[in-house]
Amino acid sequence: MESPGRRFNSPDRPRVLALGTFQPGYPRNVLTVDGLRALGCTVDVLNIPVWDRLPDRLAPARRWPALVALGLRLLLAYAMLLARLPRWLARADAVLVGYPGHLDMLVFAPLVRMSRRWLVFDPLVTLTDTLVEDRRLVPTGSARARVIRLLDRLALRLADVVLADTEENAQYMRALARSPRLRIVVVPVGADEELFSPDRVSALEIPSPGWPVHAPGALRVLFYGTFIPLHGPETIVRAAALLGPERASFVLIGRGQLADETRALAEDFGLRNACFLPWAPYHELPAWIASADVVLGIFGDTAKAARVVPNKVYQAMAMGAAIVTRDSPAARQVLEHERSALLVPPADPAALADAIEALRDRERRARLGVAARQAFLRVATRQVLAERLQAALPASRWAGYELGIVEGDGR
Repeated sequence: MESPGRRFNSPDRPRVLALGTFQPGYPRNVLTVDGLRALGCTVDVLNIPVWDRLPDRLAPARRWPALVALGLRLLLAYAMLLARLPRWLARADAVLVGYPGHLDMLVFAPLVRMSRRWLVFDPLVTLTDTLVEDRRLVPTGSARARVIRLLDRLALRLADVVLADTEENAQYMRALARSPRLRIVVVPVGADEELFSPDRVSALEIPSPGWPVHAPGALRVLFYGTFIPLHGPETIVRAAALLGPERASFVLIGRGQLADETRALAEDFGLRNACFLPWAPYHELPAWIASADVVLGIFGDTAKAARVVPNKVYQAMAMGAAIVTRDSPAARQVLEHERSALLVPPADPAALADAIEALRDRERRARLGVAARQAFLRVATRQVLAERLQAALPASRWAGYELGIVEGDGR
């Protein structure tokens, strides 16, 4: 889908415009921009955040007043961005629309394509996968589900190249778009390797977070996330009940769709070895990981859960943690069972409890952590992300440009 007539304006190196209402601090967006800069691109940002300012991101899917309020905020943001876009677009060689950006694609793609700029879409997830198939907020086969699928298809087809986080998600997007010409480049989610670094935590002597009282010798088990079906938080609670307070103490950090149900389930079990915290600042997550004996990934049995390797897994890998997460084709692309993580069947509390119990062996935890860190360095560093992003920016056709890894040119 390359156009030989594209014009490039930067005299020294390609200039990419990160455009839209995306969440500027979301890890995927931060790391994609960092990777482009490490590649040698100049990245400008034209952004009016909308999505990260929602107190409840699911409210627009549940309540009409919240949907109307979101629509008004989006209209105002788009009016302001469109007024400024021509000046910024004149300086750009390529445009990046980040997560979440499906509506941004519909608004901005026609102008970007008319200006003959290269358009990269980094959706991270599809709306169909998230709202219809995974979270099941919209009934399958309903009129709303068909509209959502159409929105996905249009947003994907409007891009010159789409970024996917795993090969499995790339195949899903390709089938959803129904376009044999759709070009997709796989760029792993990765993690901020400066923040999620065991050396940094040790050097700064960050104090260990407070854990609930538990029996001497009990493992400290950590989960954090947004409590969505993909995470399978009920499986974690049931595993905690099987293990009991003498064997493991659990901290579950976060809030989201299934948070209340998960807490209610813990209360039904009368759990004394599970503590729920509403959230933790992002910069404190490395300290939580470092103080845990075991870090949990995801355990949902949805189709989406089999296609992703989430932020938390890459962050734990970067920290050299002992990881337990669900087995899946996507997970096996970056982790090896019994070597760099323990991979368990989805939605299987007994298997999860057995895996945690197996990690009572300190040396085994240490071996898994070392191998997980090595796997991260091999597949998910900024340099690896930059190399993958180079495939999304067809530098071979950008006469006069020498794209390559720029050391220390990250965030």
